[in-house]
Amino acid sequence: MFKKLRVLFSLLIMLSSATVNADLAIIVHPDYQGGELDQEMVKQLFLGEIAQFPSGHKAEVINHSEGSPDRKAFFEYVLEMGEVRHKRYWARKKSIGKEGAPKELDSYKEILNWTANTPLGITYIDKKQVDDSVKVLFTVTVFDDI
Repeated sequence: MFKKLRVLFSLLIMLSSATVNADLAIIVHPDYQGGELDQEMVKQLFLGEIAQFPSGHKAEVINHSEGSPDRKAFFEYVLEMGEVRHKRYWARKKSIGKEGAPKELDSYKEILNWTANTPLGITYIDKKQVDDSVKVLFTVTVFDDI
């Protein structure tokens, strides 16, 4: 009996140690006609591996500035790399003559304004910050340890 309670208690602690944080919305201009994107294609766009939407139009990507919780989650769950690795990745690309990392914006207001006014723009934002000025392509579930 005691062993069963201990196992149950351990399971409860493990389940409570992970909680859904803020899901990320992958957002675009409200009139987006670039075609269907999945998470892997978004990763490729943000890493400069592809430069166009499925429609053939050149994509414009924007990142949150360093230190942003949305940026940290996007790097971990979509790009599958941390800040240091991301910097090294872009330094290598630049050293062989490729364009540099995407530009950065500082606030949710700037992100939403840029997206609403950039017909071929794509970025990400905390799902709770989305308003009707942008279109959500899909969301990425983010889990954070407490």
